[in-house]
Amino acid sequence: MAWGESVSLPFLSPVATDADRSRLERWAPMVEVERCWAVVDNGRFVGNSGTLTRTITLPAGPDGICPAVPFAAVTAVGVHPTHRRRGLLRRLMGAMLADARQRGEVLAGLQASQSIIYGRFGYGWAVSSARHAIDPRHSAFAVPAPGVDIDLLVGDDAAKVVPAVFERARRRSPGQTERTETVWNVEVFSDHADERGKASATAWLVCEGGVAGYRAEPIENRDDLGGSRLVVRDLLGETPEIEAALWRFLLDIDLVNEVVGLHRPPEDPIRHRLADPRRMRTEAVGDFMWLRILDVPGALTARGYLTEGRLVFDVTAPPATPGGADGADAPDPAVGRWVLEAGPDGSSCRAAGAGDSTDLILGVTELSSLLVGEVKASTLAASGRIREERPGRLAAADALFASGRVPCSLTGF
Repeated sequence: MAWGESVSLPFLSPVATDADRSRLERWAPMVEVERCWAVVDNGRFVGNSGTLTRTITLPAGPDGICPAVPFAAVTAVGVHPTHRRRGLLRRLMGAMLADARQRGEVLAGLQASQSIIYGRFGYGWAVSSARHAIDPRHSAFAVPAPGVDIDLLVGDDAAKVVPAVFERARRRSPGQTERTETVWNVEVFSDHADERGKASATAWLVCEGGVAGYRAEPIENRDDLGGSRLVVRDLLGETPEIEAALWRFLLDIDLVNEVVGLHRPPEDPIRHRLADPRRMRTEAVGDFMWLRILDVPGALTARGYLTEGRLVFDVTAPPATPGGADGADAPDPAVGRWVLEAGPDGSSCRAAGAGDSTDLILGVTELSSLLVGEVKASTLAASGRIREERPGRLAAADALFASGRVPCSLTGF
């Protein structure tokens, strides 16, 4: 409880009431005590961080199945306002990265409360999140969605079916973190009416190969009485066609004036499925998943590739080298010159030798951004963050790191 109370303070949610303590108790099963860190000063916690043991999906090869690799999901990072600017965050980050490497995790990742902080520790913006809204009255499809049998489930009925369908769909979607049984029970299927305000309980659409969870909420200050907004959080299908079928069902539900999709890819294929693409409004786009490569050969050879290519990277250290658990700096094993040779049949990655001419110079942060295929090398080069040493190598990197499916992240931590 003391660690949870410490976590709450930097996020401006001090624990002061029984309701606050009840919230912490509900959250407690998510915590892996052996992967929690705290800074103690005069017997009191003044800083904290934690890691959750997960997997994350990377882009698929020609078979369309996304490999899931060991992943350190960094969470609950904060230093109390009384102890900022003392290097405590640096030590916490170093301790977590050292622990993740010892466990054989090839990647770490986080959702950043402040986006300016984590790039200096080697974390790169890798997966974006958009909020799209569609008016069902103007949602005709230019290309019809396939006909699929869809069940509508709630409560315990949904809990028996949804996780397995979601997991199969996750393995077709790069950038998706694992949902453990605890995540499903504590975060997804728990329904606390006092926390959802005027929104309904979650209902689930389930079909062969896809799921969508949504809530209905009233639309305030509208002239057309009785209208509701469907807020969709977990729309995921094994193929874009299945996702289109789920969208079509949602858009055809009666008494709905607006369907809003959360945590969607900015370039969601559903926009171009609409006969009038302008009818889908993108209300917000931001960062969702920041990744940090811990093991360059392990990360680069774990993902699939759709084209042949060979690249030599000179990977430089991030601006801030995280201190170890004892505060001492340690060499970053991701830094160095690396040769990646990859194609549809597999890949290899090794340390570069004297005869391997460098193609691209980039930081750990930038290489981490490229991994799942949303961010392009040419984009980072245009922003001054990658330097091309040999003509044509940026285009080669764009082609090699492309994903056959748009990356998406639906699960926070």
